[in-house]
Amino acid sequence: MTVAEIDGAEATAEQLRSLALAGYGHFTSLQVRGGAVHGLAHHLERLDRQSHALFGRGLDGARVRGLVRHALAGTPDASVRVTVFSGEGRRPGPVAPGELHVLVTADPPLPAQTSPLRVCTVAYERDLPEVKHVATFGLTWHWRRAQALGFDDALFVDRNGMISEGTVWNAGFSDGARVIWPDAGMLRGVSMRLLKDGLDRLGVPWEVRPVPAAEVSRFPFAFSSNSISPVRPIAAIDEAAFAPDDAAITLLRSAYASVPPESL
Repeated sequence: MTVAEIDGAEATAEQLRSLALAGYGHFTSLQVRGGAVHGLAHHLERLDRQSHALFGRGLDGARVRGLVRHALAGTPDASVRVTVFSGEGRRPGPVAPGELHVLVTADPPLPAQTSPLRVCTVAYERDLPEVKHVATFGLTWHWRRAQALGFDDALFVDRNGMISEGTVWNAGFSDGARVIWPDAGMLRGVSMRLLKDGLDRLGVPWEVRPVPAAEVSRFPFAFSSNSISPVRPIAAIDEAAFAPDDAAITLLRSAYASVPPESL
């Protein structure tokens, strides 16, 4: 199935064209399995919080749930993106300004990727990094550049030399005793929040602290996390290689699975 609806009605070509040209809004991506979503409450909270940040007003979670259910029309498994926009901005939008509008796109479910990543660090900071906004040019540019250099993806380093985030994922590390999350300007992903919740459930310590890019080789294990692949090992960051650690991967995946999904 491939669906695109705006406020519960099939999106027109003109509406989608206007949205593509406007470039102002925010979104969240979620994986629906069996009619349920891991971290649904976090996704809804994100949409409401980001609507306040970009438009000065919130977005009702019940409305979003209803629109996603309508777009899925009973389909139990799908990869869904919810994009929020309005008629405000420098270019006239597809609708009158004032009200927040919701575009729901649904596609066949995406399988989790489990092969280890090889990533290169690049100096880059997103505008409003705490918001999952639609300005994704920089992310795609650095991903393409990383691939051209023979890597799988890029890992961002801020102006202070600290690890922040990947192009579309959060980075995590383990020192053998606890999980370390970088403390820097970034989008704090839903899957990362679920992993923290799950680690708490399992009694596994974690902390958030600055991670200098120059010191990543001191960690025995590193991983990436997003909604498609909640736990994916990182094999190398630049020249720093990380040995496979099946125990760490199993622990993290158990932590994620310990937080039950929520029905739409």
